[in-house]
Amino acid sequence: MKGKVIFKLWALSAILSILLVVPALGQTDEELGKQLKEYKAQTYEQLKFNADKTKALLAVEEKYSKMRGEIIDSSKKAWDNLQAGLAAANPDEAKLKGLVKAHIDVQSKLWASFRDELNEELAQMSPVQQGQYLVAMERWRQKCMPKVCYPTTK
Repeated sequence: MKGKVIFKLWALSAILSILLVVPALGQTDEELGKQLKEYKAQTYEQLKFNADKTKALLAVEEKYSKMRGEIIDSSKKAWDNLQAGLAAANPDEAKLKGLVKAHIDVQSKLWASFRDELNEELAQMSPVQQGQYLVAMERWRQKCMPKVCYPTTK
């Protein structure tokens, strides 16, 4: 039973890591990031934010973008360590347990950075602006990753 849980966690981590490494729709991460910044700038304009609010929101984005770069570097290292641990002829389960935890922890930091960024952005907006911003960001996500984020069900 314990082995199944570890395998499921490993599989989940592998899938999440692949989603981070494989660029959406054949674009590089850098291109996608640039498109998101441009989309956000257009959204701020459409929501009629003043220059100070736009500047503050861009500062939040820059802060978390830099942080995520560091987290992604850690994620790649944790992923490489996990793969190396699994590649051993007789993998050490205790060591693998630590490697799995390290990988999951860094993935958790990544998702938390997205959540924290959104919370800081929304804190600077009125409830109406919050709703409009969330709708705009969801449209962008669906456009960029429609099948990854939203599998179709019948």
